[in-house]
Amino acid sequence: MILGTAGHVDHGKTALVKALTGVDTDRLAEERRRGLTIELGFAPLTLPGGATVSIVDVPGHEKFVPTMLSGCAGMDLVVLAVAADQGPMPQTREHLAILSLLGLRGGVIALTRADLGVKLGVEEQVRALVKGTFLENAPIIPTSAVTGEGLEELKGALAKLVEETPPSEHGGDYRLHVDRVFSVAGSGTVVTGTLTGGPLRRGDRVRLWPGDRMARVRGLQSHGIDVEELPPGSRAAVNLAGVDRGEVSRGDTLAPADSLTLTQRLDVELRVLPQAPYAVKNNSTLHLHHGGRALMCRCILLGRDRLEPGEEGFAQLRLDQPLAARAGDRFVVRFFSPVVTVGGGVALDLEPPAKGRMDPARMTRLAALAAGEELPRPAEPVEEGPPPPAPETDPGLEEKLCEIYRAAGLEPPTNEEVEQAFPGQEAACRRAGRALADKGVLTPLSPKVRAWGERCGEAQREMKARFGTGAFTLAQARDQLGISRKYALLLLEYWDRVRITKKIGEGRSFL
Repeated sequence: MILGTAGHVDHGKTALVKALTGVDTDRLAEERRRGLTIELGFAPLTLPGGATVSIVDVPGHEKFVPTMLSGCAGMDLVVLAVAADQGPMPQTREHLAILSLLGLRGGVIALTRADLGVKLGVEEQVRALVKGTFLENAPIIPTSAVTGEGLEELKGALAKLVEETPPSEHGGDYRLHVDRVFSVAGSGTVVTGTLTGGPLRRGDRVRLWPGDRMARVRGLQSHGIDVEELPPGSRAAVNLAGVDRGEVSRGDTLAPADSLTLTQRLDVELRVLPQAPYAVKNNSTLHLHHGGRALMCRCILLGRDRLEPGEEGFAQLRLDQPLAARAGDRFVVRFFSPVVTVGGGVALDLEPPAKGRMDPARMTRLAALAAGEELPRPAEPVEEGPPPPAPETDPGLEEKLCEIYRAAGLEPPTNEEVEQAFPGQEAACRRAGRALADKGVLTPLSPKVRAWGERCGEAQREMKARFGTGAFTLAQARDQLGISRKYALLLLEYWDRVRITKKIGEGRSFL
């Protein structure tokens, strides 16, 4: 089983893992210098009775929630760390909400740093926080990585939990969401992730989704031990033959060819968290987190115009890049700005119609899918009058927009400025811009700015050719691409959001 950590920054997750396993999961020099977990960490833990679980230690800082989400794929159980001397904090709540949305089945609550004293009423605060969640009846154990207090009790509680928790339902094809990529001298490209679905064997042929590149499993390890085969529910390091380091990145998925559906449009059941600061409105721009990937999407609500905090409903998510998924997959969505977790849900239909936002037959079918039933797909609805998701766009207007954006390259006008260039046609221009973004012709750098997609791709290739996987600064990107600092920052922030690049101190590097 996979055991994750969760909790607010500086609440002692990594210190607790080290005290339990002897492994310091903060392996990066920057992490040790800053005393802050930045990347995912991994360690095996042998429990009383002999069972071994794989621990995934995640960052607790709000800036690294996307990294935390990438480590959640395949988690079964969790240790929620709450500092005994402070009590629940913002990321305690956000991490708990994320894990609930992803369907975790159980865990233990560790009151860490108990050697610093236990804050009055902290257990009552924790019980109030987890009420109504999958941790409502979880044991609360005061612990200290310094004195060793509570560690044996924690191991015993985890052993009991593992014994009582049935294995995840597995079967069918294997799947591994990549959360780390690196090269090993003499061996080549290695990726790591949590294996789900089915077993993976040395010699298997794998596809690197969402691309179509195929590779062969040259070798397999779990926590440094070479194996011929790994069962689902394992942490895996996979040595790939036939693929270069630069051809795979975090967020990619290893799975058999034709085992997943590649889509940029999916109908989902969406639940908005009760504590979400805003409602989700029709056509909202959101961050979608699925497996190890983070994508931008537009949320088209089905059957209604808004979902209030605490409400559930159906929606269609329209993505800015292809996603490889299966029906039944869970996901998390976060607001575009401010970036905060708003909700999540389950993918129901990966090949849905583009029209019929208010069609009752569609709602009936989605409700059946959400209940685990399968109904025939209804015919594409015939709209009465102008459809509500917008009418067909003007091809001539689309071509004019293409000319504007092609000429502007990486320094495009704002959406509003483009619309103002067509007096009396602002609404039609807005529809045409969205249609071009849906087709991938334009890239939405932000809710207010789109750029010529082909030029964005060229810029990515140009930067990779210049810097490889090494770090580069904003100024270097500006100079290399020959654009202003404003537009260089806009492009880099977009790449950060969609997991093309990651921040390293004051710079960035390609994943």
